[in-house]
Amino acid sequence: MTPTSAPAPHSFLDAYRAGALGDAFELKAGDLEAARSTTRSVDRTRLADVLRSGHAKWGLRPAQDRALRRLAHPESRVVVTGQQVGWLLGPTYTLSKAATAVRLAAELDEPDRPVVPVFWMATQDHDVAEMDHAWVLGRDERLHQLRVSMPDGPAVGRAQLSAGVLAVVADQLRAIDACGGHGGPHAADVAAWLEEAAAVPGAVRPRWSDVFARLMTSLLGDQGLLVLDPLDPEVAALTRDRIEHELQAPEASADRIRAAGHRLEALGWAPQLGRAEGATNLFAEAPGGGPRELLRVDGDGFRKGEQRMTMGDLRAWLDADPTALTPAAGLRPIVQDALLPTVAFVVGPGELRYLAQLRGVYDLHQVPMPLAWPRASATVLQPPVRRILERFDLDWRTVQLDPQRVRYELALGRHGHADAFAAALATVEREATTLLERVDGIDPTLQRTVRKGRMHLEQTVLNLRDKAAHALARQDDELQAQFRRLEAHLRPNGGLQERVLSPFTFFLTLGVAPVRDAFLALPPTGDHAIVF
Repeated sequence: MTPTSAPAPHSFLDAYRAGALGDAFELKAGDLEAARSTTRSVDRTRLADVLRSGHAKWGLRPAQDRALRRLAHPESRVVVTGQQVGWLLGPTYTLSKAATAVRLAAELDEPDRPVVPVFWMATQDHDVAEMDHAWVLGRDERLHQLRVSMPDGPAVGRAQLSAGVLAVVADQLRAIDACGGHGGPHAADVAAWLEEAAAVPGAVRPRWSDVFARLMTSLLGDQGLLVLDPLDPEVAALTRDRIEHELQAPEASADRIRAAGHRLEALGWAPQLGRAEGATNLFAEAPGGGPRELLRVDGDGFRKGEQRMTMGDLRAWLDADPTALTPAAGLRPIVQDALLPTVAFVVGPGELRYLAQLRGVYDLHQVPMPLAWPRASATVLQPPVRRILERFDLDWRTVQLDPQRVRYELALGRHGHADAFAAALATVEREATTLLERVDGIDPTLQRTVRKGRMHLEQTVLNLRDKAAHALARQDDELQAQFRRLEAHLRPNGGLQERVLSPFTFFLTLGVAPVRDAFLALPPTGDHAIVF
């Protein structure tokens, strides 16, 4: 496999890297030295002990055991990333994030200043619709949605898998892999791997998040990746001081988020986070279970749905269950970085945008804002895709950006018409330039008329070119068939591959270990293709 890289188009990420977002971030993009020198007041020994007990049920690996011992070092740091606990690991960028954290931690690690990677499972989230399914591309190059049932309302980390669901999903994976053929060499191994992940010690019905953690541990535990579940009561107990701090001034962080949003708007960027009047940055979920709802300020107290609550009520809930109050998106990173000695936070494009509104919340809690590190992006080019790209001499980036435009351009070239339209446009440009030179000596005010006419003629030629390309592409059956295949791989459901397809797509066709190793071989930044 061969990794290749390409610069991203102008975006919020580009603005971040260029330092064009004002004072939204405490540290400049890429400033690892400043990030490493930031003091982090964390009880590392207690943190390591708590994480060790959580890993017991996920299958603690020797490398994770070493990572926990190194985390307890007084000068330790972590590179943290995280994601929702999507079914079958969610979209492929989950793996990209984790691999980025592993690679970056390895680059920063020193004997007297150890750096370990941590994956924060977003088990407190309750957005079931984003997590209860996975898209897998079959050998027939058709998309298959694998969905599991889970309750809507409570935090997803509380959900248990119904009896027999793993066997059904394993059978579905085997069937998907066998589409259009007799099945690949990896289907049985992948199905067995999933079933083994669901064999959580002591659990008749495993929690969904435990299966996710066991899969992640199996994939990257040997690289020392630690997995953290904020719904673990022992972990939640370590974050209670941040929750209590937020309750003391429940609208202050929302005010700062709105103010940061206004500053971004002034720079030309739409804010990612919004907070209505009276909304806090906390969710509440009754001890023992129930719907997770946003906590709102109501007079001198609070309201959860229709339920009125006092400060005393909320503290009683925390005493009974430290996971009863959980942070919203505008507080979650602050809770994370108060708990962990974070040197860098590996984020995706959406997370980077909401982090740009949180510096004031970090200041409010007196938690140093860590370095935001944009994750590496990866597109997997399997052999069928690679062969099509090579046959037509196409660049994967261009196809992924606008497959229809590439198909039209290719159709014009394949049928011998591209040169004719290029020549027509060149003629318009040449003749217009000649006319401009002539009218300049006659009456310079006529230049506007010539330029307007040139624009009209150019647009006419371009419109005709597009219509001709569309007709040619529609008539070219072979081209249509090949681009359907490219779009299935590179633009599934019209989205980017890494944002739609589960990595199980690639595990089935290429094997778990080769795919994992390919992601770990990528640099911890930039956009890449993994070519098999």
